[in-house]
Parts: sequence; structure tokens; C-alpha cells
Amino acid sequence: MDSLETAHRAVAADSTHQFLHYEPELLTEREGFNAFVRRERKKPQLADCAPLGTEITDTDPRMIYHGEMIPVMTPDVEQGLKDARRTLRTNQFRPLGERMSMVIDGCAGKTVLLLQIGRAFQGVLETERRPDSVWSPVVHINVPPRCDSNLDWSLPFADFFAMDHTLNIEKRNYRSTDMTEPVVHHMKESRTSLILIDGVDRIHDSELGTAFDYFDSLQARLRLSIIYCGRGATDIVNEALRQRGRSGRPRTSEQFRSSLPVMEIKPIPFREGLEADWRSVLKAYDDNLVLYNHKPGSLLDFDTLLHERTGSYMDTLDQLICQMAQQAIEDGTETITEEGLNDMVVGRQDCEDDWA
Repeated sequence: MDSLETAHRAVAADSTHQFLHYEPELLTEREGFNAFVRRERKKPQLADCAPLGTEITDTDPRMIYHGEMIPVMTPDVEQGLKDARRTLRTNQFRPLGERMSMVIDGCAGKTVLLLQIGRAFQGVLETERRPDSVWSPVVHINVPPRCDSNLDWSLPFADFFAMDHTLNIEKRNYRSTDMTEPVVHHMKESRTSLILIDGVDRIHDSELGTAFDYFDSLQARLRLSIIYCGRGATDIVNEALRQRGRSGRPRTSEQFRSSLPVMEIKPIPFREGLEADWRSVLKAYDDNLVLYNHKPGSLLDFDTLLHERTGSYMDTLDQLICQMAQQAIEDGTETITEEGLNDMVVGRQDCEDDWA
């Protein structure tokens, strides 16, 4: 049973003893990613929660829920999911040749799209076969702090599969060893077909050659697709592929552009004639709130304020609404107010003025 659902039931059963613990697992580890794929997020029902006016703790089910509400799909995220689904579906049935990779670029919200693609892809595959303890169709890693050798790149993959990569723990020799061969073997056994790489903007220019040689080697040995995600990822990937193919290309002043599809997350506009997308996002958040005094649709009254405060960046908007909802539960107002939003530091640009 999902640990979050267990937590909800425990609190609902005894609202006077709310001493549960819920801590999400890392998504860069196999168990954590699988839990993310299989966990169904649901709004807690007010009838199952502590009554209005009851003193609650941070482990109240509504507090936990508003810490990470149901993901809101922006138009760019929805389009990205469609584009990725089409590419991955075609890749899945290609017996020969390197499978096409993809790039996620743009503003805040890139990681949300990356993870939702991985979640949807693995979810579809799990409807076709029963998952077991070995099968890992999707691997998710973050770019390591040092990535100038195969050893550096092999370690986050080894960590995903919980593989020990020290030479000799008993002798307290913690120097890591290159795990590329064990990782490749493990991904073959696990039938891995998609790798999610987040934070490619952390790859230094001097490391591009090593990094993309490593990725190319994985794709040559395994039937898999790769999604590169990060700020400026399009230019980073283009430069890396240009370097790798430089000797075989004619000399030209025109900048080399790869043929990899790019899924871009753009700020959501909010001006006359273009209000619909922003208001649809706020409507989704409004529907997901679980507050006793919340009036449906009232979050849209703050559409201009929220756009100005967040610049339409989804990570800022999500953090602001989640914090405000938790604060409303804690102080008993049980609704989103302008006063409450103004009391939140998230998205405020006048913090330095407060210290003047």
C-alpha cells in the first residue's frame, strides 16, 4: 500500500494522535522512481479530515497533500507529453539504428515535464506486462558534479540501481571504480529503454565530448532513448553533437543544429486576448485546493497578482499556492486571501526593501 495513503488513513482514524512520518523517496533511485510512477495522488476528502477548528500538526493529511498538490498540466507540458509519446512509441518498435533522443528546454517546469514523460511511458508499459523486481524501463539521473570521465558518468546510474561502487568497504577504501560495464549489464537485464538526464546545463564545455561519447556508447549497446533536460539544453546538445561530428562536416559559418526534437517550456502569457491559458492553470489549482472556506473559482480573482508575483514560472506559482494553502489551514482562515499571499515571501521582489 502506498505510504502516503497509509498516512492519510492513520490520521483520519485518530485525529488526536497525528504523529506519522511521510518522506518521499529520491526519484534518482529505482525504488523511489517506481513509487512515483505507481502512486496515485488523490485529494483528501474533508469528511475524512480533522473537523474545522481542530488543532492540527504538520503531518495532517491536508498539510501533506498541499505540500505537493496534484500536478497541473500547462499547455506546454501537455504538448510535450504528446510529442514525447509519439517519438517514444516509434522508437519502441525500431529494431535497427539508434533511437531518436529528445531535448527539454525553456523556463521553470522542465523537470516536471521530464518526470511526467517518464511516468507516463513506464505507466503505459506496465499496463502491457506485470512489473517485477528486475524490470526498470526508465532510468532517471541528475548530471554529477564532476563528469569528465566514464567513471563519473557511471556512478549516478549505479546509484539508481543501488549498486555498490566502492573498491573495498571492509578496508575503508571508499575510492569509486568505473561502473560502466555493470551498469550496462544491469540495464540489459532490466530492459531499460528510456534514460532521463536532468541538469545538462551543469556539463561544462570541456566535458561535452566525454559526456556525449558516453551517451552515444550507451545507445550503441542498448536499445534506448535519451531525454536531455536543462536550461539552454538545446544549445548544449547542438554544440556537443557539432563537436562529435565536426571532422565529417563541411566547413561553414552557419551554426550546426541537430535534428533532435525540442520540447520547450515557455512562460505563460497573460495579457488582453491571451488570458485563457493562465486562467486555465489557476482553475486547475483552484479545483485541487482542499480548504473548508474555499469558494470554487475564487483563486482566479488573483490572476493578475499571481502572474505578477510569479512571472508565470510554474515552480514559483506551485510553491506560492502550496505555502498559502498550508498557512490557511494552520491559521484557521481556510481560504486563499490577498493578505495571505502578500505575507508569503515566495515571488516577492521587495524583500531587500524590507531591510532598508
